[in-house]
Amino acid sequence: MPELSVNALRVVRAVAAHGSLSGAARTLGYSQPAISRQVSAAEKAVGQPLFVRGARGVTTTRAGELVARFAAETLAGLDRLDERLDELAHGPEVRVRVGAFPAANAALLPFALARALRRQPRLSFTLVEASSPQLVHQVIGKRLDVAVVASGPGLPQPALEGLRIAPLPGGELRVGVPRGHPLAALEGAVPVRELAHAPWIVGKGARDEPQFGAWPTLTDPLIAFRARSWHSRLGLVAAGLGICVVPDILAPVVPENIVLVRVDDPNWLGRSILAISRNDGVEAHEVIIRALREPAADQRSP
Repeated sequence: MPELSVNALRVVRAVAAHGSLSGAARTLGYSQPAISRQVSAAEKAVGQPLFVRGARGVTTTRAGELVARFAAETLAGLDRLDERLDELAHGPEVRVRVGAFPAANAALLPFALARALRRQPRLSFTLVEASSPQLVHQVIGKRLDVAVVASGPGLPQPALEGLRIAPLPGGELRVGVPRGHPLAALEGAVPVRELAHAPWIVGKGARDEPQFGAWPTLTDPLIAFRARSWHSRLGLVAAGLGICVVPDILAPVVPENIVLVRVDDPNWLGRSILAISRNDGVEAHEVIIRALREPAADQRSP
């Protein structure tokens, strides 16, 4: 039997799957005459008709069914061969399971993963968003490899014993105000007393999540709105309906019509952002942690 080409096998598989030459042409990006030529070449190689043409398309002969099954198996094998050769040349793909709390998942983690991929293109990721205590449990339970968690006043303190802990930049809190707000025009850090009578947009989440309420040391602040998502909170601020606490790690994705101001508050002890992993990590996990710890020159300066 004359040799069947790989292109002919692809065409036979597509025609059998779609039941028409035009459907195969659309799928493969060929013209219909090109599909017809490949079918004719395949039928000549086999020595039997593979399809019966009709007004509503084509039906597959018994020989066509056999060749279509053979084509599917052969092409799948060729795809696997291509993957193995690619791994031989460039190394196998490595999947890393990564998680972060919502604010870190919005900016800190995506930029870090982009930096890691530039260094090791064979990485791929599974991403999880959860509260810090949940993330710690998933790392301990080996459902996550690396997680970004928050620690500090006003937050549940997860047990980190036995885990590798790497401090990350960006644990500071700022205040987001609409561009044109009087606080946006002040130079340097805003004294905390200037925030005492401002209307606040605050978070609303599960008990073990950071709530990001009004500034932490204020007593009896005026709460204007409560919203669960960061999109909603920042939208309310941009509309001039209040101000909100914004973690420094969110700075790269804060809209341009919101200004982030620093707060001068000697009574605020601050929070920490940590990358955690088990002590049995592999080099790919180290690549992620190093990328998380690097200053992000590709991010927007607040």
